[in-house]
Amino acid sequence: MIRFGNSPLLSRATVSLVACASLVGCVAQDSQGPDAKPGVVSLVPGGSAPVAGATTLSIDGGAQGSEDVLVIADTATVSVSAKSTYTVAATNVNAPGTVSAPSTTLVPEGGTQTAATLDAPALDISYGMRLNARSRGRLVRGFAAARAAYASRSLAPSSRLRSLGVVDPQIGDLVNVNVGSNTCDSIVTRAARVVAIGSQSIVLADTLNPSGGFSSADYQRFAARFDTLVYPLDVTNFGAPADIDQNKKIVLLFTEAVNELTPRNSTSYVGGFFFGRDLFPINDTPDFQGCKGSNFGELFYLLAPDPTGQVNGNIRRTGFVDSVTTSVLAHEFQHLINASRRLYVTKEVNDFEVSWLNEGLSHIAEELLFLHEAKIAPRRNVDATLLRSNAEVRTAYNSDMASNVSRYRLYLAAPSESSPIRDDDSLETRGATWDFLRYAADRKAGSGGSDVATWQALVNTSLIGVANLRKVFGPDIGGMLRDWSVSHYTDDLVSGASAEFTQPSWNFHSVFPALSGANNTYPLLVKSLTGGSATGTLIGGSAAFYRFAIPPNATATLNVTGTALLNSVVVRVR
Repeated sequence: MIRFGNSPLLSRATVSLVACASLVGCVAQDSQGPDAKPGVVSLVPGGSAPVAGATTLSIDGGAQGSEDVLVIADTATVSVSAKSTYTVAATNVNAPGTVSAPSTTLVPEGGTQTAATLDAPALDISYGMRLNARSRGRLVRGFAAARAAYASRSLAPSSRLRSLGVVDPQIGDLVNVNVGSNTCDSIVTRAARVVAIGSQSIVLADTLNPSGGFSSADYQRFAARFDTLVYPLDVTNFGAPADIDQNKKIVLLFTEAVNELTPRNSTSYVGGFFFGRDLFPINDTPDFQGCKGSNFGELFYLLAPDPTGQVNGNIRRTGFVDSVTTSVLAHEFQHLINASRRLYVTKEVNDFEVSWLNEGLSHIAEELLFLHEAKIAPRRNVDATLLRSNAEVRTAYNSDMASNVSRYRLYLAAPSESSPIRDDDSLETRGATWDFLRYAADRKAGSGGSDVATWQALVNTSLIGVANLRKVFGPDIGGMLRDWSVSHYTDDLVSGASAEFTQPSWNFHSVFPALSGANNTYPLLVKSLTGGSATGTLIGGSAAFYRFAIPPNATATLNVTGTALLNSVVVRVR
């Protein structure tokens, strides 16, 4: 396996001793490259060189000429949304040719970025984030009080799920649950029936759910699926929740209250969510006004089947709900674990994780579900052929992974406008954050780390956001963002590229062109640089890509100016 090390940014290049005075990471002359010229960088295919600061980089095209890519990365990790302007000045460069992606003979089914319709609505993945973001300010003030109440067990006996912790529940028992969307007020009480009990789960069904939904056997199957698949997968990778209601189980509530969140004739739908308010005590304390709306327990709210569209006219057949719920559970369980451990397990924590990193970890949970169900290990360099290799892999991809890939596609289509560390909830940010976390974990594994240790370290900490990333992946997150940006172009396309410029777990140059649908090309936005100048804007963590060719026996010059945090790299493609 390719190992990630601390190799210099300038790799597989020939540089004269004169040039070494101004370039970082000079290496000895490579006999395979063009003859070196004083003060000129000579790259072999896959070789790279930095364009440092306001200095000018001179690159030799060699006897046959070369094709190259310039990647301009903004490595800012604070004030990420602020735009900065860059300017590229180039001489002696021509328009590039076309570098073909690797050929494939088999293609996966599904996973395309197609428009949602009433018959095939898109999952509103952001609802839970928006819900919890609205309540964050109210709840964060109660961290210390919640811990103190939990430690003394002086918790509200009137909690709506308290009966599930006092005595062992029985099938058919009725439990009152607040399904309202307000944080701590305007309680909406529903009676929910215990319909299945597992080793790690209790399944409840709202008594107002539409008719024609899941059977008792279906509910028991969900309990078994959670117990044997989702629970061990997420707990192994992120840690166990606190079990504040002391019933040693997670509650899965299928309720038409979730269906009500989707308006009539909507092309998206809410599939389920975790609500952080349910982790806070109900009773007032000297330091915290109790959250009267809390169900005080580990709980998910899930979409109920509605075969005839009784709720807002939106038909949700049992097969559809069955197909989407497991992935929703894996995603939302990471959120529950993250919040629960920050609140009650990890010491000296005063806040929830920031949204972009919290969501990125939940998208990692979706990928882990895919890898488990497809029986594929990380760093397998998954390509189109592997995705089509058998029905088990195809089904797992379409159910668990296709949405991650679609969101990553959106990021690649506008890489200068999006960032994995941007504090928003766009699909582009989600796709970028997931892929960056996977890249960073692969890179850490190349130096001897384990994925499980990486994911747990990101969850079990008092740090948040970029500070959390630095603690786990090292201090130079800006440099890692630069390398990750380069990998979007070079991975599995540019032979001989440095290991830092690869993504060992995925071969997207194979996957994207093979997806069904009209837009079956690798989606990275790359512009042509033909001399003169080019200008653009970036935000922290984003990048711009320019392709160019150097004529035979010619020397090109490149100069990139902008903020001090711009970090540019040239890679010879061929």
